[in-house]
Amino acid sequence: TKLVAVLGATGTQGGSVVTSLLAHGGYSIRAITRDTTSAKAQVLKSKGVDVVSATLSDKASLVEVFEDAYAVFGVTVPFTQDSEEVQGHNIVDAAKEANVPLLIWSSLPNSTERSGGKYTTIHHFDQKSAVDKYIAASSQPTVILHTGGFAENLIKYRQLQRDASVPNKWNIVYSGLRPDVLVPCIYIGADLGNIVVAMIEHWK
Repeated sequence: TKLVAVLGATGTQGGSVVTSLLAHGGYSIRAITRDTTSAKAQVLKSKGVDVVSATLSDKASLVEVFEDAYAVFGVTVPFTQDSEEVQGHNIVDAAKEANVPLLIWSSLPNSTERSGGKYTTIHHFDQKSAVDKYIAASSQPTVILHTGGFAENLIKYRQLQRDASVPNKWNIVYSGLRPDVLVPCIYIGADLGNIVVAMIEHWK
């Protein structure tokens, strides 16, 4: 069976990918996480998933956990000491060094470029986008996935609020956006993993 290595396997995106791979069947799964002793990691182990540890700032550790993988799902950790651009470069370089046939890279558009220089401080967007350019200059076979906003965040950040004046009505509160602006969203928990599995099945 083909081996799929999943970064961030105990997080929102990686967890969705692991769940869908388990439901689909037919793949060996290597779940990569920083803490193999966490409760979520133990649940994955109980389901027969190989749980290993690696650090995105350490390329050598990534090469080791990518060995023999047919596909790697790559996602970075925002707001940490190492920039997401550095993390992403390490993921790409490690996949190439480990001869991984397919890297699926979870990315975002460049907000500085898309806004014509109006928004220059949304670093987690711009750093991921910089990795897209790095991938384009590499020879690592990659599918770049732009997810859109996470529907889960409507609840996590209390953007979905009950209307106190109208029964059974809920409002989505996005500061800084006009009511007519369309915001692409994805329900990560239910949909991202299925999308990634489809990419693995049909990328060629």
